[in-house]
Amino acid sequence: AGCGGIDMFLGGMSFLDPEYLVQKLESILQAAPAVAFQYLLETLDEKMGNIISKMEAATNYLNSIQVNDCRLANRMVQIAKGDDNMSGIIEEMTGYKSIKEGYAKSYQQSREKIQANQNNPTEDLRDALANCPREVTDIFRTGSLLAHAAARVGASEWTGVMRARVGDVYMRWDATDKVPLFSAIPACPRQETEGVEDFLTGRVQRRALNIPPTGADCGVDGPGRGALILARERMQAIATKIRTRAALTAEERQFVANVKTLPIYRMLEWGVREGVEDSVIGDTDELVALTLAYQMLNDLTRSLDFALSNAERGTTAAGAADAGNSNICQTRILTKGIEQLQGLREEVLRQRAQMRQSYMAALNQANLSANYAGLVRQRDRDARDAAGAAANR
Repeated sequence: AGCGGIDMFLGGMSFLDPEYLVQKLESILQAAPAVAFQYLLETLDEKMGNIISKMEAATNYLNSIQVNDCRLANRMVQIAKGDDNMSGIIEEMTGYKSIKEGYAKSYQQSREKIQANQNNPTEDLRDALANCPREVTDIFRTGSLLAHAAARVGASEWTGVMRARVGDVYMRWDATDKVPLFSAIPACPRQETEGVEDFLTGRVQRRALNIPPTGADCGVDGPGRGALILARERMQAIATKIRTRAALTAEERQFVANVKTLPIYRMLEWGVREGVEDSVIGDTDELVALTLAYQMLNDLTRSLDFALSNAERGTTAAGAADAGNSNICQTRILTKGIEQLQGLREEVLRQRAQMRQSYMAALNQANLSANYAGLVRQRDRDARDAAGAAANR
């Protein structure tokens, strides 16, 4: 009959609750003068009695709206310092379990127990996820939701860099917690999130996982060797192996395959044959590094996007892990965490689109520089050829 029952006459009652029925009868007996007055009024003036009865019926109808007051008023109580929506969800789930397990006789009684407990949940809602599939339980458990999501798609090595760029969500649901608690971890400051400059110069940051988060959690990832240094060293190693006719390693072959903007192996081969490999490396290392930096960043954002979309899809479409289990998978208790993951995913998609624009602009600039350098070398070669021809006359 709702949270508080139906207020029909000078009090409240809840259907099928003997205590409320007794209270109802007591209220009627205590109101004997009002009953006698109503009886006398209808005897003396039936029309006036009918009008008063209709007015009382209208009042009772308005009061009966509280049949669903557990849904209408469930946002009134703030649970575990959560927002209105999450507090309402937890209060309703707490009331459902309290009545189901016999801890309370009505939603109203459950609400009173919550208020008496300083607006903290009174029942352990851990069984809300007891019958959820692994897509939910593998991600939404105590720890970093970003790390759990990345592990499911094989991108665990990127977790620290991902956390530094877009932030993270930490979930705590220990044995002493009746409901899950979520904490937002912000992205690291002082980093370029719109382009690939940090990856190019080695200023990529990594954020360690600590609760509560502090500024000391952020630091440079690895020894600070950017894509420019790595590209130059890798090209020099490949040129050396071309000169000595040694076989390339698997990583070096992958490096050559990843640089799709330039025929890097053929260019190094020509440079070695002409004895100008250092010049070839000096002319192309920035363009090669730019390509690698964007691919690294694209790999990062693609992995993060896939991990978060996988987590979101798993919770919104979650069914039951065991059809024979009486528990129902109630992912709405994870609403706060899902909303924060959705916010991370939106930020990832925004950064990904912005970084592609930056990469294309930088690539066009590098191509213009390379073309201009080639034009200068060609004119210099033509001038030398002309000078040599004039000297031979």
